[in-house]
Amino acid sequence: MKTLWLLSLVLLVGCDGFTNEGTFKVKKETKNINIQLGSPVEDLLKQSPVKFRSDCLAAANICWHEINQSRDDQYLLSLSITQRESALELDQVVSLGIVADDDISKNIEEIEVTLRGLPDDSTHEENRTLIYSLIDKLKAAGWHKYYFPSDPRIPGSELDKFDWKKSVFGRSPLSHPLFDPDRKMSLEQWVGSDMFYDWYLYSGDYLAHIKVLRNSAVASAETGTYLIKIEFTSLNTFWQNSFEEEERPNWKKLFPEHLKALLLLRSEAESKARAAGVEIEQNYQAPAMELAD
Repeated sequence: MKTLWLLSLVLLVGCDGFTNEGTFKVKKETKNINIQLGSPVEDLLKQSPVKFRSDCLAAANICWHEINQSRDDQYLLSLSITQRESALELDQVVSLGIVADDDISKNIEEIEVTLRGLPDDSTHEENRTLIYSLIDKLKAAGWHKYYFPSDPRIPGSELDKFDWKKSVFGRSPLSHPLFDPDRKMSLEQWVGSDMFYDWYLYSGDYLAHIKVLRNSAVASAETGTYLIKIEFTSLNTFWQNSFEEEERPNWKKLFPEHLKALLLLRSEAESKARAAGVEIEQNYQAPAMELAD
């Protein structure tokens, strides 16, 4: 997966849409696509003002539907991503991909959005500001911080109280406190981070995974090239895919015990954290399906 990330960044660099003077060419024409999470994929394909390119694997009953633009294309994409709990507007969209696995659902369960971002070799500070403004946009639209059930609920405000660089009290968390969407890391932390950045939020029955890749091929303390994506995935699909393939037909029956095992790992890590004087975010509200009985 990270190899694909690196390839995406390589393809992105060098087609950045600049004039000879280095100014980004801004296009005025925008195509608006309305996406209702959980609605039929076929409805979106029929109603979209931009035609999707489809690639299907009949044997697996899976199709990938995509719209791909270059960063200097004649028009940009603008998305409205809605569900009962939230309504999100995204512009400067370079590409949109939808996975349609008919064995799971004929509805929109997985989409990936790639954003244009800033011109190549903009400063780290400019990129940090842009990405946190994107996170704030999701939060304002009704998306909330997400903790994976086995991860200790340690907010970013507690980072100074322990050594988190190797592990977080015995865990390598999916939702790391360094990437707390409710706290902006310092520029020093930002530049000192690995080339991969990950934030997780949820709204209703969907997760949003903000994925950022920083080009580290040319080391620079001042500037960088960043690739920005957001994956929206239904919790049903997210959890079904967490099981081994042979277990997936019965994943809903297996899920309660699986969740309890994950929450036990969280409890163990949080006990160690409390003993070290680290505060736990007790008021965190998990998605409804992750509330243990």
